[in-house]
Amino acid sequence: MKPNNTPLQPLKYFLNFIFIIVIMAVGLNITGILFLPFFPESQFLADLLGVPFFKWEFAIVALIISSIVLHLGFIYSLYVFKKIIVSLFKSPLFSHFQILSLKLLGQLIILLVVAKSLFNIFSDMIFGKSELAGIHIFSFDSKLMAICLGLFFIYLSYVFKKAKELKDENDLTV
Repeated sequence: MKPNNTPLQPLKYFLNFIFIIVIMAVGLNITGILFLPFFPESQFLADLLGVPFFKWEFAIVALIISSIVLHLGFIYSLYVFKKIIVSLFKSPLFSHFQILSLKLLGQLIILLVVAKSLFNIFSDMIFGKSELAGIHIFSFDSKLMAICLGLFFIYLSYVFKKAKELKDENDLTV
């Protein structure tokens, strides 16, 4: 029987706390985004976005919808990470669920980083900003680190898969 007090127990509590905080923050953010159609000529909104007059176009609606999808994708990736941590506590290591979840988490992180970068480029184009802030190919910024983290999770799923194969092979010989 596993002891209740493991070294990863604080990580589990911290992750639950962060998950609740992120759900509340993203929920408030999505609520704010959904209220935008009710105040289309808001001076505050125009000042916030840096445009002289905020008018509704298809591109603006597409940006709002894609922003909501990005927020939900972030919550889902955090949920997958939380499920992986819980799985590490409750089930044996190198389970099929852990292998698939690690690979999914890595793919989600990479997909969300690329989608967020494209979102930033299109929003800069729509609002007429001349320089593309956020594209730094040779800099050490969070997008590059997030892509590396996604690749790490994909590689970790590969390592878990190989370890599971070795474990199964070892169980057959014993």
